[in-house]
Amino acid sequence: MLDDETMRIALGAVSLVVLLLFYLGVYRPTRSSFSGWWTLSLLSAGTSSTLLLFNRGELELVVNSGSMALAAVGATCVWFATRALRRERLPRWILGVAPVAILVSAVGYEPVGDTWVDHGALSLYMAVMFVATAVEMWMAWKARRAMAQHALNREALVALLVIAIAGSALAAFYVLRTVMNVVFGPASDAFQMVVGSSAEDALLLVFLVAVTFSVSAIGWDEQAHDLRSRAMHDDLTGLLGRTEFRAQAKGALSGTESSGERALLVVADLDHFKDINDTHGHAAGDRALMAFAAVLTDHLRPGERAGRLGGEEFGLVLLDVDDAEALVRLRAISDDFAARTSTFDFPLPTVSYGFAGPHDGVPGDQVFEEADLAMYEAKAQGRDRAVRYTEQIGRRPSNLFRRRHGDQEDAVEPL
Repeated sequence: MLDDETMRIALGAVSLVVLLLFYLGVYRPTRSSFSGWWTLSLLSAGTSSTLLLFNRGELELVVNSGSMALAAVGATCVWFATRALRRERLPRWILGVAPVAILVSAVGYEPVGDTWVDHGALSLYMAVMFVATAVEMWMAWKARRAMAQHALNREALVALLVIAIAGSALAAFYVLRTVMNVVFGPASDAFQMVVGSSAEDALLLVFLVAVTFSVSAIGWDEQAHDLRSRAMHDDLTGLLGRTEFRAQAKGALSGTESSGERALLVVADLDHFKDINDTHGHAAGDRALMAFAAVLTDHLRPGERAGRLGGEEFGLVLLDVDDAEALVRLRAISDDFAARTSTFDFPLPTVSYGFAGPHDGVPGDQVFEEADLAMYEAKAQGRDRAVRYTEQIGRRPSNLFRRRHGDQEDAVEPL
């Protein structure tokens, strides 16, 4: 096996070359969160290994302590990168606390020969980080496998599997290293032969080479995922866009009808919305739309969906509700929306709702049309209310006109 210094040179060189290629080829074009954290991990790992080349003389304590702190930062960034794949919250405070804790634990430590990097506290922290990384990667791989066929990128799936296996191997190595540090001590021949510095550097070198292309594939897949997400969602409110909401709502309604469960489609429209734009400006109108979208999101239950259909019109799928429960929930949404007026410098509008449910094999497009007609009926009755679609509503002359001509005018005269 190569000596420690040669292995460190090789590891530092490979880390920095991979860093440069990854930064230019993946992070700069994609700017994904995953790529950003992986870039920081490569920078920390390369710098940590390079510093160990200068662990001689008066700077030995500073150089080795700094190398350990950077190694802790690198391991943390690897974990953060894997959490970013699943859009999980990142406890960024660890980046400040962990390196300091490693440095404090090194105070008074007297190495036997060249065993600074075998510090027990660092080994334990690396073990914890890579176990957490392996868990995140296996969960990300499992979630990706469960994706619908049209959204499944098999290259990214294989990449996730490769990194999950490599992360598991690193986790096992550092767990073993921590145990052997306690049982045999870092100066023992058994420790140096099985999990010493040379073995660690060799494993990290293989890890870098093995996952480089996999990480690149995931970085580009993250960009594609972000683009798909933007295409599916409304830019202003963050809710599903019209096309995606209609597709998901139809699927939800047909699924509940076949299973016998209850579901309702709601069309909501902000009353006299044009007056807000004309009186207070379009920025005020946008604030009102975002406020209503936030209220809808707060009132969603698991499995339910909300989307912006266009302008001031929104869609909502309610699950496991009857008509009476739907009326209660829609009134609660309106009350919550109205309560937010106190934080605005203009009055928020009221909301008119129309709702309908799947019945007798009626296609999803017709359910949308029925909910829309019921919403116009709510406006005709005076606005600020919810109306359930009935056949009588569908037979009204004004609604027959809308059915034929697609009239979307808000200014509906009361009956």
